[in-house]
Amino acid sequence: MTNRNGASGKHASDAVMPLPPAEFTDYIVKRLSLHEEDIEVIDQDNLSLQLRVRDRALFSDLSHIYSAYVEHPVQIDAIARTYIRVLLGDLPEETTDDYMLLENRIFPMIKPMDLLSEVNARNLPMIVYREFLAELIITYVIDERGSVSYISENHLDRWDITTTELHDKAIENLRLRTYEQVDYATTGRNEQKLFIFNSGDGYDASRILLTDVLDDWAREMTGSLVIGIPNRDFLIAFSDTDGEIVRNLTNQIEADAVQRAYGLTSQLFILRDGQLQEYEWE
Repeated sequence: MTNRNGASGKHASDAVMPLPPAEFTDYIVKRLSLHEEDIEVIDQDNLSLQLRVRDRALFSDLSHIYSAYVEHPVQIDAIARTYIRVLLGDLPEETTDDYMLLENRIFPMIKPMDLLSEVNARNLPMIVYREFLAELIITYVIDERGSVSYISENHLDRWDITTTELHDKAIENLRLRTYEQVDYATTGRNEQKLFIFNSGDGYDASRILLTDVLDDWAREMTGSLVIGIPNRDFLIAFSDTDGEIVRNLTNQIEADAVQRAYGLTSQLFILRDGQLQEYEWE
């Protein structure tokens, strides 16, 4: 909207151009440095931080607060202050001691196996994990508002539960969340049919662990069900009946695994007799 002089009717401060994602992340890191007694920045990427908050390993996704910032760039200081208050407020020291209060917020998260080296290098408590396939591991996280906290072996000792019990609860929570809150997309028919999870909740790739969902999809197509999880926020499944389709999708998955944020793997997977295996396509 313009006024009669041709100038914008908005306040001058609203014309501030927002920082690009990398610079916004740098700004948040600088603000976090003011709270070094409680928060240590372990690693950073575009709109994501690996933190140590009150001796707990934490992954923080900045995409939500960045979206709010882009709409109101002049509020960057207020947005940063609010983020830090929420970050610290979500992590009181006593919250991890009571398993009963946290059990419904525990989820599995597939990560590259390289994460284990990072944990060791930073002298962090060893996280609980299971080996998956294709140099990936299944980690377990406590879902916070806009972030996740990795579950370590220390948690299991305090909670007096086994890794198997933790895994079963995490899968149960993911299944419930998926059925109640997340829709998958489909496109195409017959051998061209695709199934896609792309909800953006941080667990789309990890839904490959819901083999009952994959089995339902497999019954709707000819051939074998092939699954790709190129990055944390994307899962695609398709039939291997049409070689050209498989070739095109494989090329796209390979590109996305490298180019997209939170990359995982270009390896394809197949569901056979209810079990996931690496898929070898020639």
